[in-house]
Amino acid sequence: MDKFAVKELIYGGINELIHNDKYYRHSPVGPEYCRFTDVGKVALEEFMAQMAVNMRKAENEELNRRSKEMVIQGLKGESV
Repeated sequence: MDKFAVKELIYGGINELIHNDKYYRHSPVGPEYCRFTDVGKVALEEFMAQMAVNMRKAENEELNRRSKEMVIQGLKGESV
């Protein structure tokens, strides 16, 4: 999974949570009255913990891919 996919998952996951009254209370009065419910806070924390794993994995995969490309370029005599 690449970084873009992880970003889309994070946005999509949070968007789903904030559109469910079980997890998030939205007030048309103002942002100071909007909040995550207790259940929503737990869900958000668990979701973000999993997304953090996905973020680190995506970064490591990207670094690995880039390092392999640099080695191949070096072997071909191309400037790195």
